[in-house]
Amino acid sequence: MGDLRMVVEIEKIVHGGYGLARLNSGVCFVPFTVPGDVLDVECTTSGGGGVGWIKRIVRSSPHRKRAKCPVFTVCGGCDFQHMSYSYELEVKRQILVEDLARIAGISETNGIEIIHNSDYGYRNHAQFKVDEEGKIGFYEKKSHQVVQLPEKGCRLLHEKINRYILKIRKEKVFQKGGFRVRSDAHGNIYKKGIPGVADDRYCCHSISGLNFRINIDDFFQVNNFLIERWLSRIKEYLEIDKYDRIADVYCGSGAISLFLAKYVKSIIGIELNKNAVWSARYNAEWNNILNVTFVRSRADVGVRSLTDIQKIIIDPSRSGLGNELIEGIVRLQPRVIVYASCDTATFSRDIREFSENGYLLQKVSLVDMFPRTKHIEVVSRLISSPT
Repeated sequence: MGDLRMVVEIEKIVHGGYGLARLNSGVCFVPFTVPGDVLDVECTTSGGGGVGWIKRIVRSSPHRKRAKCPVFTVCGGCDFQHMSYSYELEVKRQILVEDLARIAGISETNGIEIIHNSDYGYRNHAQFKVDEEGKIGFYEKKSHQVVQLPEKGCRLLHEKINRYILKIRKEKVFQKGGFRVRSDAHGNIYKKGIPGVADDRYCCHSISGLNFRINIDDFFQVNNFLIERWLSRIKEYLEIDKYDRIADVYCGSGAISLFLAKYVKSIIGIELNKNAVWSARYNAEWNNILNVTFVRSRADVGVRSLTDIQKIIIDPSRSGLGNELIEGIVRLQPRVIVYASCDTATFSRDIREFSENGYLLQKVSLVDMFPRTKHIEVVSRLISSPT
């Protein structure tokens, strides 16, 4: 291991949001770079690769832009504010294409549609950190040091969240720790952990005429602008009809299941999180939906208990699926699998396993749920391979 100081050119952006530069002895991964940048970097090398940091920009890529946030590159929230949004979308498409080719062995990926909306003001949820001095913000990258929230707030957040935080931090004395703030499509604010302010136990969302109540701490899609389009793409890829019996694995608080319920015969949702299952059942009752059942179970165990399922939706965390779950899904022999993922590497790994078990990746869409960050949401359709 050693440090090298040298001038390099960034070739491409790879998984994780790093720019890749070639060295004589390997590669160097440099954050906050753009393909075409010529940079003076300091690279800490180990074996055939290393991580570098920009010391000086020798020549900027034509795609490099000035970031709008004053704490960009310090705050751990964003990765891509230094390029145009249209170019960021192309970067993410290339990362997906490369991961599918490198990990899944799938090189035919023409026709990947990118679904996107605004690159700022989209987030309906944030967990704020507070340091010993009462400073409010987010952690630095790979650190627990708090970067103070800029004067005008975080550009990724819904404007109502920013207004609320900027107001409340003038009125309250905060202790070390953190707190959570969420908003709905109407701008209503829900909070937990703010000194002297009563916690909200739940927050609410309205999607496509349906009402959802979720536990304040539980997962829900963060992008206000794309939730309905994401759900519609899942529905499109299922090609559902009124006779379908569908399983929704990792169903959370029931958004996908309840959105699809009126189009199918029945849906069974499988979820381990106790609070999420309670929310899903409450939401079904609230919306008077009777053909959906929610089961609290580990995913692989729940799938083993299923019978007579024609189609499956899977929407796991970034860690993806385990071999036991994939084997259980394959044993059911569903005609269609719709796999939604927020990590292209684990997605590609799992697609390889499905491919080896007789399934063909037929369609893929990139839904940019997390603009200005390295995170990539994918929705895909797999079908039984013709024998």
